[in-house]
Amino acid sequence: QLSSLVGINRQKLKTGFKSVYGNTIYKALREERLEHASLLLMAGRSVKEAAEEVGYANQGHFASRFKEKYGVLPKDYLKTIRSKLEV
Repeated sequence: QLSSLVGINRQKLKTGFKSVYGNTIYKALREERLEHASLLLMAGRSVKEAAEEVGYANQGHFASRFKEKYGVLPKDYLKTIRSKLEV
């Protein structure tokens, strides 16, 4: 879809994106989604709300991806944020 929107073939888009950004388009989008989710958690959203808002229908899948990126489960990330706000 994206390749037709920008008017180049799919393989060129994938190769060019990876050479410029050092990551695949899929991984870059996933990183953006997870970063947005962390901001939503900081803003007071629940884990379920953050997961749904960034496009994860399955909370377990969201939690495992979040832990891959941040080293903690989203619920623990949320607890840490809330405890820091209480200080």
